[in-house]
Amino acid sequence: MKRLITIVTYCILLGYALIVIFPAAPSFIQKSYIGKTKKKVKKAIGMGILFNRESALISKSVSYRFYQNGKWQQNRLLLEPLFNDYNASGNFAALKHCRLDSHLIGELQYIGKHKGIPAMLKSKAYAEFLDHLIYRHNGNIKPDSLEMSYYEKNYETDKLNLSLTFKCKT
Repeated sequence: MKRLITIVTYCILLGYALIVIFPAAPSFIQKSYIGKTKKKVKKAIGMGILFNRESALISKSVSYRFYQNGKWQQNRLLLEPLFNDYNASGNFAALKHCRLDSHLIGELQYIGKHKGIPAMLKSKAYAEFLDHLIYRHNGNIKPDSLEMSYYEKNYETDKLNLSLTFKCKT
């Protein structure tokens, strides 16, 4: 049993070492299949946000509002109330819900930044996000329009940067 634990420990340490020296590898290796699986390997061996300084210093904030009944509602925060609920009461469902919202909005932000807002509005990720937002955050009442803003806060500079904003009809 001790031998098995030792072998597994060495394999994990070897994985960490390979991830650390990977940026020094030639570019043809980085563009190969090995380079494409780096993210999956990092996730599998436990290297996440704690090992990525840039990700550890940035947080997300999303505000949204609906246009319904002939007027715009007040801006509401999407992620913070759910996380505060988890923080105050230990409600794991609120934390899971916050992570789902964060994942969906992250996909939208990526598509919007790289392919543009029109492509984002036609994407499957937007349809999923909109369905979830209407069902969970608007009592299953379909509004006329949606306005959303995605901010990233950099803790190192203490700046709040607008990363994505759009208005659309639902």
